[in-house]
Amino acid sequence: MNNGAVASVGLNKFYSKIYAFLAMGIGVSALVSYLILNVYPVVLKTLLSSVPLFFGLWILQIGLVFFLGVKAQKNPSLAIGGFVAYSILNGVTISATLLMYAQATVVSAFVSAAATFGAMSLVGMFTKKDLSAMGHAAYSALIGIIIAMVINFFFLRSSAVSFFISILMVLIFAGITAYDNQKIRTVYNQSGGQAGTGIAVFFALQLYLDFINLFLAFLRIFGKNN
Repeated sequence: MNNGAVASVGLNKFYSKIYAFLAMGIGVSALVSYLILNVYPVVLKTLLSSVPLFFGLWILQIGLVFFLGVKAQKNPSLAIGGFVAYSILNGVTISATLLMYAQATVVSAFVSAAATFGAMSLVGMFTKKDLSAMGHAAYSALIGIIIAMVINFFFLRSSAVSFFISILMVLIFAGITAYDNQKIRTVYNQSGGQAGTGIAVFFALQLYLDFINLFLAFLRIFGKNN
């Protein structure tokens, strides 16, 4: 087997490891959301009745993202634990969002997000074109969208603006998904095929965030009349 074939096999295994962690994270979040919505609704009532607690969980999640970014490569076991913890916390907080939508809307949004994520992941994995410029532009646009969301939430409170932002979020995270998948290949090649479990977990977290944001954007689009 030549060096090119060996590198290709190694890269495929690296992608498989990342997507295994991703599937685990989404599965954990889905299970936690289901349990809170259907088995332990008292947890959700407590969460919704306490604004400081709700925002505290969001802040904790943001902290975990930064923590994983710093510790992922140095401590793979800690990175895996942190990713599971993040998935659990996100499952708790996202259940509050799912409560506002009909089950059919949630299913439609999930299927649409999965299809978009899958298609753009394949683009990122196999395209020969450098997506760096598009990725950087998408991340820059994301900052603008976040500012627009804050302004609309606190000042404008416009459903039309919210709907337009959701459409833009789908486009932005579709681009980021392709870029992040190509970046996996770039980092693996730059490491000489030595990228380890910690890096795989960190990339799984990035893809997890891409998928969740696609899902939430589609949820707002399909559920605008809920």
